[in-house]
Amino acid sequence: MKRTDNTDNLVLTALMMGLVCLATFALKVPNPLTQGYVHLGDTFIFMSVLVLGKKNGAIASSVGAALADIFGGYVVFAAGTFVAKGLMAYVMGEFIQRGRLHEDRLAQEAAGRGETWKPRLILSLAPYELLAMITGGLVEVVIYIFVNAIVYGNMAVGFVSVPGNTGQFICSMIVAVLLTHALLKTPARKFFRFVHR
Repeated sequence: MKRTDNTDNLVLTALMMGLVCLATFALKVPNPLTQGYVHLGDTFIFMSVLVLGKKNGAIASSVGAALADIFGGYVVFAAGTFVAKGLMAYVMGEFIQRGRLHEDRLAQEAAGRGETWKPRLILSLAPYELLAMITGGLVEVVIYIFVNAIVYGNMAVGFVSVPGNTGQFICSMIVAVLLTHALLKTPARKFFRFVHR
């Protein structure tokens, strides 16, 4: 039986969806201020974009995280989570895509001068990939301000969620960077199709 890129993408999207769901559902700490929870599921949201790109990364992220809300008894948050995590992943992927275009231009300019150009990597990731994670995380924080305000009918609750969501994405980003750095040194590197080469 012959494997295709479409089959590989489908399998990897489902795998990342499952990892996002599992990490969100199984590794959660209740947040009494918002009646929600903080978790490490964002780790696999960041990694899903590095593996799948912006479109499939957003699909895996939004569905996986929303399913975790549904399975975990936080159904009221599921729709907001679907939007927040999907946009978080998509914005991160878009930022990486633009960073790559800029990187390609710099490499072409350097080649025109007979030089070689490569970005300085931080734990195997280009600076624009790290900035993409931060940008995606900030998008999530802003969206959850409104999600919490809508769920509770009080904008103050939305702002109360900012420290928890900010800490969550920062911790998840650190874990994602360390995991990615480790995996890029193994044969699993071939699955990280959207990481700087």
